[in-house]
Amino acid sequence: MPERCDSAPVEKLDAEALRRSLEQYEGSCEGSFVRIRGVKALARDFGISEREAMCALVDAGLWPERFRRSRSVLSAEGLKRLLRARVFIAGCGGLGGHAAALLARSGVGSFVLCDPDVFDESNLNRQMFCTEAVLGRSKAETAREALLAVASHLHIETHVLAVDEENLPALLAGCTAVVDGLDSLPKKIMLENAAAQAGLPFVHGSVNREEGFAFIEAAGGRRLAAMWPEAGNGAEQGDSSFTEAPDTVASSAAGVACLMASLLVKALAYGEVRDSALLHLDYSVPELERFEF
Repeated sequence: MPERCDSAPVEKLDAEALRRSLEQYEGSCEGSFVRIRGVKALARDFGISEREAMCALVDAGLWPERFRRSRSVLSAEGLKRLLRARVFIAGCGGLGGHAAALLARSGVGSFVLCDPDVFDESNLNRQMFCTEAVLGRSKAETAREALLAVASHLHIETHVLAVDEENLPALLAGCTAVVDGLDSLPKKIMLENAAAQAGLPFVHGSVNREEGFAFIEAAGGRRLAAMWPEAGNGAEQGDSSFTEAPDTVASSAAGVACLMASLLVKALAYGEVRDSALLHLDYSVPELERFEF
C-alpha cells in the first residue's frame, strides 16, 4: 500500500528552540551540522517528518551532517526544495536505479517508483540495485529497500506494474517531476506525453551499447515525439529497433543517469526548469557532446 506523504511544509520553527532540543541529545551535532540521531529526535519532539525537521534546521542555520559536503554547492532554499520534491521514476533498472540513488543522495525527499519486472542475471552487468542476492525479486521493492538503507527519511511509494496511458495520470498526481527509465521508444514517448499532460518537467535518458542521450524539458515539452516521429509507426509494425531494449554496459547506464540526475537536481534546487541541450555521451571515445534544439 502507498505510504502517507507527510512532508507538507510546516511553519518556521524557532532556531533557539531547535538548539535547546538538540542539547538534550549528546553527540547529535557538531558545530552547525546535525547528525541523523539529532534529526530523528527533532522530528519526534516537534511531531513532524524528518524531511521537515531538516528544512527547519536549515532555516536555523544548521545543516544535516549528511549534506555537509553539499553546502558550498546548494543554497539553503535549494536544499529545502529538493527535500520537498516528489519525483516519479518509471523503471528501476539501469537508468532509473542509478538516477534514483543519485537523487536520493542529492537531497530529493520523496519518490514514486514504478516497475513491473524482477531482477534477472542479465541485469548484473549494469543495474544499480541488482545483486546475486536479489535475483527474482521486484525491482521497485528492492530499490525502495536500498534507498531507505541510504536515507531513512525518504518517503517512497512503490508500484509493481507497467505504466500505461490509463494509470499514469493517477500515478503522476502530486509529483514534482518525471524521470524516464523505460526501455523502448514507444514507452518513453507515452511517458513524455503523460508528463506534458500533467504539466510536469520530464527528464529523458536512453542508452545503446557504449553511448547514450539525456535531456530535461519544461512542462509541456514533447521533444521525443518530435525527434522520433517514426517510433509510433515502428511500434505498430513490430519494428524491434524501437520496441526491444538495446544492449548496453555499466558505464553507459551510470553515465547517462548521472547526467539525468544532475539536470534534475539543478532544476529543482533553483526552482526553475528550462529546456536543456540534448546531451550525447559516448564512452567509446570517450566524449560528451551538446546539441541545441
